[in-house]
Amino acid sequence: MAKRKVSMRDIAKECNVSVATVSYVLNHSENEKIGHDTCLKIAEAVTRLHYKPCNSVKKRKSNQVGVVISCKDNDSAGKRMSNYDLASKISTRMKELGFETIVIETKDPEKDVAAISKHNFNAVFFIDIDNKIADKITQNYYVPILFLNCNIHDSLFCKIYPDYKNAIRKARAMLSTNSPFLVMEDICNQDLENQIIEEFPPNDVFINTSNSDLRLFLQTHRQGKGIVFGDILGLETELYINRQDLVVVSNFDDSNMLLPDTKIIYFPNRKIADTAVETLQKMFSLDYGKAEEENRILVQCELD
Repeated sequence: MAKRKVSMRDIAKECNVSVATVSYVLNHSENEKIGHDTCLKIAEAVTRLHYKPCNSVKKRKSNQVGVVISCKDNDSAGKRMSNYDLASKISTRMKELGFETIVIETKDPEKDVAAISKHNFNAVFFIDIDNKIADKITQNYYVPILFLNCNIHDSLFCKIYPDYKNAIRKARAMLSTNSPFLVMEDICNQDLENQIIEEFPPNDVFINTSNSDLRLFLQTHRQGKGIVFGDILGLETELYINRQDLVVVSNFDDSNMLLPDTKIIYFPNRKIADTAVETLQKMFSLDYGKAEEENRILVQCELD
C-alpha cells in the first residue's frame, strides 16, 4: 500500500501554525517578518517528514484575491443579495490595499477548486461553504484561505461569522419571550445552520427553500413572536405578523426595505468584511501564525 504523501497541512499541524504560514515560509522566504525560530521549526519538520512540494504550488505572486460564493439551486433573492453585498464590501476594502478582486459563484466548490486555483490568487475568501467540502478543498490548496459566514472544524484555517447565539439572546430579550419562532434562509454550511436552529423547537423553525411555504408557516404562528434572519424574509413576514412581535436580523448598514419601527439587530456585511480583510493583512505580514482557539472570530451584532 502506497504511503500517503505529506502535505502542508501535516507540516502546519506538526508545528502548530497555520497553513498560510507554512506556505509563506516555503514559497516567500524573502519576507523577514516571520520569526526565525518558526522558520527553523518548519524547516526541521519538512526534513523530518520528507515533505515534497506539490506541482500546483507556485512561487508567482499576483495582486488578485478571490471571493468564492457557494450557492444552491433556486437560492432566494435575499440570500444572493446578502452574499454579493458582502463580496462587494470585501472588494472595496481590498482595492484600497492595491488588490483586484475576482468574484466566483459555484454550486460545486470541490469540483471547481482546480479552476479557482488557476487564477493564482494571493488569497481566497470562501462565503458559506459546507464543512465537508471545505475539508476536501483545503487538502490541496495552499494560499491563505478565510471562511466567512460558515463554520469549519479545521483549526488551521480562520473562520469568521456572526455570533448568532448572542443575537438570538438579545432578540428574545427585545421580544420579552423565551419561545419565539425562527425564519431564516437555507444556507450551505450545515454546521452553522444547526447551531442556529438548535436554539428553537423544530416546529418553530422555518428554513426558506424552494419547497417551503412561508405563508402557511406564519399562519400557524400568527399569535406568536418571531426572529427573522434576512431583510427580504423580514419584509414578507411583516405582512402576516405584527411587526412589534418581530425582530429582524439584517446584514446591511441601513435596512430601508423594512418599516421604520421594525425592531432590527444588525450584522453589517461591512463589519464582517472589515474583520476578514484585517485578518488577511495579519496573514500577509505573517503575524497570524499560531493555530489558537481554532482561529474562530465571532462578529458581534449592533442594535438598532
